[in-house]
Amino acid sequence: MTTAAQLAHLAERARPCLPAGRARLLDDTISRALAGRVRVLVLGEAKRGKSTLVNSLFARDLLPTGALPVTSVATTVTVASTVDAEVRHRDGHAQPIGLAEVADLVSERGNPGNARRIDSVRITAPSRYLPEGTEVVDSPGTGSVHRANTEEAARARDSVDLAVLVVAADPPVSQAELSLATEVLRTAASAAVVVNKIDLVRAEDLAEIVAFTRAAVTQPLGAGVPVLPLSLRTSEPAELAAWLGERITRHGEADVVAATARTMRREVAAALEALRIEHELLRRSAEDSADVVRALREILENARTAESAAVDHVHGVARRARARLDTSHEDAVDAAVASARRLLGAALPEQPARPEAAADLMRKELGDRAAESGTTWFHQIGAELEATAQAGARQALAGLTADLTRARAAAAGVLEIRLADAQVPEPEAAPRLPALEIGPEVAWRELVTTALAGRMPAPIRRKRLHRHLAGWAEAAVPRPFGRARSALQTWLQDTARGTEHALADIWRAQVAALEDGLLEATRGRGTAQEGRLGELGDRIGTLDQLVRELDAAVSAATATAR
Repeated sequence: MTTAAQLAHLAERARPCLPAGRARLLDDTISRALAGRVRVLVLGEAKRGKSTLVNSLFARDLLPTGALPVTSVATTVTVASTVDAEVRHRDGHAQPIGLAEVADLVSERGNPGNARRIDSVRITAPSRYLPEGTEVVDSPGTGSVHRANTEEAARARDSVDLAVLVVAADPPVSQAELSLATEVLRTAASAAVVVNKIDLVRAEDLAEIVAFTRAAVTQPLGAGVPVLPLSLRTSEPAELAAWLGERITRHGEADVVAATARTMRREVAAALEALRIEHELLRRSAEDSADVVRALREILENARTAESAAVDHVHGVARRARARLDTSHEDAVDAAVASARRLLGAALPEQPARPEAAADLMRKELGDRAAESGTTWFHQIGAELEATAQAGARQALAGLTADLTRARAAAAGVLEIRLADAQVPEPEAAPRLPALEIGPEVAWRELVTTALAGRMPAPIRRKRLHRHLAGWAEAAVPRPFGRARSALQTWLQDTARGTEHALADIWRAQVAALEDGLLEATRGRGTAQEGRLGELGDRIGTLDQLVRELDAAVSAATATAR
């Protein structure tokens, strides 16, 4: 069984070989493992209620919340008996702050795009739900209009033991959210899914929404992942707190060790590849090295072009699908309205004799037909768009994987060294069409009061009701189609964003270390080159051995954490 002490020993050997920034991450991870402090990362797309969830776990307003994307800096709240706060800057210095200052430092309004170069904000506070020492990290939302927020969120995912993915009841969980959780579980030992904002959906729809979410997360996250519906606005997160408390109490130590081993393995492998590239470039003569650097830069430029082309392909597929959706929507609405006009005819039917009863029956039939036609259209055009999106995603992912694999092979050939096989992420499950039923939900405003209607002759009431019903149908019949189109538009957007996440994962796995090694090698040339070569050789030997030992540690720790 792998222990925190064993990992600490491996970290001591790895630390001198890692870049300073990555060594700090390793130090933080190992110190938590030795102390047995579980880190829970709350993640999700923008405006799902992540900061509200953290506040509810501590039963106080520690973090800012709002109607717009708020969080710009990862904030860690540690369970302790006292309430304190400090800010840590990217340059390494830290200072205590008051709770009143937190919002200004971590919010998009007070610190847009993290312009103030804050590394993190750390708060301590008591929690009646979680064991002392537990760290809860509120990460910036991904998919925000603020690109820096998504980058900060990615940084927060570097070290995590347990993950809580927060999604909304409406819209349903998206492909982008599933990709995000899958990425985090490459480090985290376990996860739970919170379906927030259930107060915004009808009670009779809740079971279907939870079932859909559970089915959607089973393939990427595993069948045992709990799916917990709640409304953070109206209730406490008791069920989530119970799951976290039990998991931390029973498996906390093993979870920390397993996650730490995976984090260390990832960091050491990336550093090893970068060092090998740097060593080879420095070993060559200045002229030869310059030629190799030029060749590598060209390879990397072509790889970047391939990535851009893959992203452009995804966007192009999404644009064409959106145009097809809009055209189909117009045609479907025109056909439904024309059908309603034919059904309505030139006058209300003579039976029932009472005009109001005849109008009610006609209105119900018009509404039912519109809902049925809208639902049919939704599934027909949805199936077409689903096939288009799946094909586009497969083509983009397979194409970029092949392009970057060739780029790595070309780089290895230019360098005349063997690069380790990159751990390319498994392709995500094909994006699924959302499960959505379209109800009639059409409004009917009475034309006249019952008392007044009773004094009018029936023929006049019948004509007036027919005109009123005709006007109502022109607006009401398109509504189910509008709801369906809106759901499909959101789904197309989420699908494209999920594919972009997957493309970025492939890039990081295949090419990121090449860029790092090239950058360090171009910096490292100079009078101390021979000494640097010897130093690099020692580091490479150390890290090569550590990767093998960490592979065994990851296997042992993962088995223990299950």
